[in-house]
Amino acid sequence: MHFLDETDDTQGHRAPLHGPSRPQLTDTTNEPMQNYDGSEMRDSNSQLVYKSQFLSTHPLWSDCKERVGYGGKKFTYVSGDGVIRTMNAIFGHGGWSSHIINEKVIQSEKDDRGRWYVGYVATVRVSLLNGSSHEDCGSGEGINESKIKAHEKAIKSAVTDAMKRAARHFGERLGNALYVKGNGIRTAPRTNRDALAELERKDSLNLFGNQVALRSGSTEEKKVAGTTASASGNAEAVRTAAAATLAGSAAAAAAGTQHFAHQSQTSSNNNTNRTLTHSGRIIPPPAPSPIVSRGPPQQQQQQQQNYHHHST
Repeated sequence: MHFLDETDDTQGHRAPLHGPSRPQLTDTTNEPMQNYDGSEMRDSNSQLVYKSQFLSTHPLWSDCKERVGYGGKKFTYVSGDGVIRTMNAIFGHGGWSSHIINEKVIQSEKDDRGRWYVGYVATVRVSLLNGSSHEDCGSGEGINESKIKAHEKAIKSAVTDAMKRAARHFGERLGNALYVKGNGIRTAPRTNRDALAELERKDSLNLFGNQVALRSGSTEEKKVAGTTASASGNAEAVRTAAAATLAGSAAAAAAGTQHFAHQSQTSSNNNTNRTLTHSGRIIPPPAPSPIVSRGPPQQQQQQQQNYHHHST
């Protein structure tokens, strides 16, 4: 019985169509870094520096360049010679290689000034001795009066760009750190010691947090709490004072009302007893109206006498 995805060899054993399986890759990044004289690299604390640690640092200032991109923005990148120099320092001069997977010309024509304008795209794979590899694409352009020179510049730029983009997959030191906002040529370390110290500081922040910021934040929280309590106390005092003021105003208003009523009553009594004219002479109150009685004649006569008596 035969299987579609397998073939039988002469011994009758089944062998996969896709060829032999890949060997187990060995991790070489746990090896210590070596200086150019062959000695082991150590940090400022005399501790060994490993390849994985070195690959995690920011690119050096001497390996970075800056260009103006779309929209007038400035971008930092690692130069081609900087990537090659760093790969040699980490993996050794014979410890890595690059291979052009494909390349293609996408434009080749003359511009308004009669010069050749040529554009290429390329894909490059960067491999290590242990078998691990990464590949990526890049582009390049060339402008020259000579067609050959224009093609030469364009294809070299495309291959170098693809090689750099493939190499950055191996670590931050090879350009991947420049994709993080805030990193660039102005923040790049000048020496390996500076780069390792900055890496240690960032690792400490990742593990324990920014202690200065945390302490500052705790102090700010206390200040905010104190300010809130003070504001709450002030608000309570204001409410108490406002209530007292309202109570005092109500009492004063009640007293004023009573005083006004008293004054009104007194004035009414005085006006009943006497009335002042414009000249100041006192005018007696008007005499009562005569009483008209409908009783017997003797009772009417007595009422008239009482009326005249009161009038005089």
